[in-house]
Amino acid sequence: MNSSLVDSLAEAIKANTPLPEFNEDLSLEEAYEIQRAVTAAVSPAGAGGIKAGVTSKIAQTLFKLDHALIGALYADAQHKSGCSIPFLERRSIECEVAVLADDDGNPSHVAPAIEMVYVRYSRQSDMSAASLITCNLGADLYIVGDFQPWNERFSDTQITLHRDGSVLNEATIDEPLGGPIKSTNWIWDEANRRGFAPSAGVMFLTGACGNVIPAEIGEYTAEFGDLGAVTWRIE
Repeated sequence: MNSSLVDSLAEAIKANTPLPEFNEDLSLEEAYEIQRAVTAAVSPAGAGGIKAGVTSKIAQTLFKLDHALIGALYADAQHKSGCSIPFLERRSIECEVAVLADDDGNPSHVAPAIEMVYVRYSRQSDMSAASLITCNLGADLYIVGDFQPWNERFSDTQITLHRDGSVLNEATIDEPLGGPIKSTNWIWDEANRRGFAPSAGVMFLTGACGNVIPAEIGEYTAEFGDLGAVTWRIE
């Protein structure tokens, strides 16, 4: 493993600065090995869960993939609804669903969630599936609402994201990977295949629902129907 690349990636992620230049071709397996080392360096508290990324067909085509990718959620990066977050240029907002998996890889509980993603390449030519994996799919902050026991009636839940009263995004929670059941099954299987060793109670973020929105200054509310809402402020 390239320890210099691990150190440089971890420093860039912690400081929210451009990623180091990538000067070697990596397989996905090598990239996931680097990702695990980067996660350990960035988050001494460990992982708070697992996230899915590149879940849309458009994104997969961009990265020359026929499947999604996974990354770790930093344990100390989780926030509660109602929090305040400082503005950071180039940070993005994704409406997501948080799922707690049971020991068979099925959803046991579900909650509304928001993920803040930050990826900034030094060179556009460095953008690839492998480089995205090494930087942990741009994992940054995430906000999780209250969990409820999983119920099939949540499958087609509508999401509406507002900033200062204006609608920014409308979607349903079944968009990424076919919905919470299919996405939880897929993340569970992929996490086992990639050496994450998930266990019952692990939290998954299942992928972006609808559009990815620039994280601009303002008051935000993400409504998830019967699942509840998440609110936060960027200042």
